[in-house]
Amino acid sequence: MLAKTRIGAALLCLVTLALLIALGQVPPANAPPPLASNAAAGGDCRQCHEQVWQEWQTSYHSRAFSDSHVQAAFEHFGFDRRCQSCHAPVRQVVMDVTATIELRENDLASGVDCWSCHGLEHGVAAARTIADAPCRPQQVEGFSGSQACGACHQAIYKDWQESRYRTAGKDCQACHMPAVANRPHGRSHLCAGGHDPDLIRSGVKMTVRRDGNELIVSTTNHATGHNFPGERHNRVLYIQVIERDSKGEITLARQELIKGITPFRGESSAEKLRVDQTFEARFPVVGPPAVAEVQLLYKSFPWYPDRDALVVARAEVELEAK
Repeated sequence: MLAKTRIGAALLCLVTLALLIALGQVPPANAPPPLASNAAAGGDCRQCHEQVWQEWQTSYHSRAFSDSHVQAAFEHFGFDRRCQSCHAPVRQVVMDVTATIELRENDLASGVDCWSCHGLEHGVAAARTIADAPCRPQQVEGFSGSQACGACHQAIYKDWQESRYRTAGKDCQACHMPAVANRPHGRSHLCAGGHDPDLIRSGVKMTVRRDGNELIVSTTNHATGHNFPGERHNRVLYIQVIERDSKGEITLARQELIKGITPFRGESSAEKLRVDQTFEARFPVVGPPAVAEVQLLYKSFPWYPDRDALVVARAEVELEAK
């Protein structure tokens, strides 16, 4: 009797287990283990992808939550989870650009880590399937395109959709995750963006000319696939003009804001500059003229002092009397 009871219980367990597997509640025997809590910060990915892991650790994605300026912004906005969520998102790939991203509950300091973009319940989201690889990468449609960035970067994704870059087939990864020569099928994971001086400078150009008693400074977003600067809430872009006479005395010191925010209220200015748009600012030429120093300046956070702003472009113009 006892033996029959044991057999019956075992059969019931097997039926239950089979049902759970069918429903997806239990991984099949050949599935990789569930995500480790320290997958990015501690090393599951690093074991096979040391170079990529080092790039990620260097990137702003790795400190998207822990950076002191980010923490200051969180405090300013009352630690709103809607703001924080994309800085330490749940660890699963999100391909719906309209999705609401959730803030994960642990290991926030890892920021946007490997699993934030690659995480599947079992296996890894990737551009291609490799059945015999330890992490079982699985091809996910659209993963190598702008759609993979859209859920957290919705405003920039919308800019890109409306631009000539989308119709030309140039996606976010073309600039922010370029191919790496010594890494077959691989891309850089530095994810260079609004903190990368070279990338910032490559996106806009500045020209200066004189028209009568005015100095005209034009700034054009000629090579960015979205509005410049791209991030709405913190980036500041402005023109600074200092005119000096022949003795070196300042005759004019003035700034013109292209994009700015009020850091104490968190309100961004108009979303300039759109793709291929030119912003024109006019400054009076104050006599007796000699020379004008013109700078296009950028701040990744609005509370940076002017001395810490990035000089995106600079020109020195001789001003002759007219």
